[in-house]
Amino acid sequence: MIERKIYHDGLLVITRCSGKVTTDELIKSEYWMVNNFGEKIKPEFSQIFDALEADTEAVTEDDIRRVAQINLNHGEERGSFSMAILAVKPYSMALARLHKLLSAAANINVEIFSDIDTAYEWLGVPRPSSE
Repeated sequence: MIERKIYHDGLLVITRCSGKVTTDELIKSEYWMVNNFGEKIKPEFSQIFDALEADTEAVTEDDIRRVAQINLNHGEERGSFSMAILAVKPYSMALARLHKLLSAAANINVEIFSDIDTAYEWLGVPRPSSE
């Protein structure tokens, strides 16, 4: 399951994955981000993508390439943003590394973390009080 919350007037998006994450969910989540940019999500936003509790075994490298293509196709209107991916499991880490590599072309700054506090520090955004 993929859930997200928006904080700081659209400047921070926290996306949490739990249980089995499917390709369909991942693609729908990506289009949700695209469709809500400019209204709910503001330019130069930051994102935390928390995959610590996710089972990503159903997601393939080709799926990550599809997500990267969506980012590339919509990147010009969106501009640059920073994404901190939280991952520790070996397969989730491999997918996160691939996403990081492919995201550079879409002007997305990606780093991978195992600790949420370090992720907030890297993003330079305050942790929401309701978080």
